[in-house]
Amino acid sequence: MTKMIEKVANNKYNTEKLNLNQPEKVKEKLDYYRSLLGKTNDLSESEFEDLKSNIKTFFNLKPTRLQKQLPERLVRISNNNRILGRQGKELSYLTDITELLAPPIKYCGWNRCNLPEQQVLYCATNEATAYWEIKPQKGDVITISHYKLKEKAQANCSLIYKDKEPKPDKSHPLKEVFYLLDDFFIDVYSFPVSRDRPKDYIFSALLSAEQLFYPIPSKDNIEAIIYPSVQKKKFGHNVAILNDIIFDKYDLIGVETRFILDNYEDLDPTSDKLTTDNLIASFGTEAFDFEKGKILYDEKVNEIFPFLRKLQTLPSGQTRFSSDNMLLNLTKGKSTVTLNLNKNKK
Repeated sequence: MTKMIEKVANNKYNTEKLNLNQPEKVKEKLDYYRSLLGKTNDLSESEFEDLKSNIKTFFNLKPTRLQKQLPERLVRISNNNRILGRQGKELSYLTDITELLAPPIKYCGWNRCNLPEQQVLYCATNEATAYWEIKPQKGDVITISHYKLKEKAQANCSLIYKDKEPKPDKSHPLKEVFYLLDDFFIDVYSFPVSRDRPKDYIFSALLSAEQLFYPIPSKDNIEAIIYPSVQKKKFGHNVAILNDIIFDKYDLIGVETRFILDNYEDLDPTSDKLTTDNLIASFGTEAFDFEKGKILYDEKVNEIFPFLRKLQTLPSGQTRFSSDNMLLNLTKGKSTVTLNLNKNKK
């Protein structure tokens, strides 16, 4: 095989006149990278580090589709079992706002849009997509957080298109290279990766990190990446946004705790059906103390959580007789729940 090019553009600095490599040479290198998809987690440490360096050097020119508009609503699912288990705590409802956000830095590993120790908040644009991405399992307790875009809030968003261009414009080598790179971006951002093979994220993680964590501060720096949901077969969208700006752009308008009874198989990704069945009753709150970083509940939560958890884990199991969900409003100071679960206790 002939020696492949080192860079998209054979330039040392971005201030030089563009010296673009031939499109066929760019394609050859991209096809080589494609041959590695799904295999990079198996590389030795030295091979992996060499590939990282190679990728960083090669992409000195990137296709970028930008927009200022953020989605009006974001939804995120947090798994109470994992979050509290990691802290050595007993399973319960979440009380800290930080538990709704990206994990602590020491727990941030390779992911779709970040490198280890980089905090990126992953959200979906609707509840169904959030379920597809997180895939809650039978016995899980989850917390769904809802975010509403603040008035006039904007961000520099990089868009990864759902579909490739059917007839790319090849009237100029630069345009041809743009579409070659764009196709590659779509491929790596939509490539399925197993949770137990995190280093298979290397391409999208490196490309995202260079955008989201560009070392020189600027008003033009990318703050969020909007890309198709891999788990939902591209019939939904995810948003990877810098963790430390979420409350600059969005209001947290509510959280809800749900108890998963079962997870479904063979679902239609084009539908907005959830991937699980959950206990018919859940509870939520719309009250938060942002100064102290706390999620505020009515004191009845200490009766209701163990009661619903007990129903979830009954040896006989649960059967739903209705598709409706009874959401108990446990907002501190505004609770509508009057049920006394201790009234029959002796």
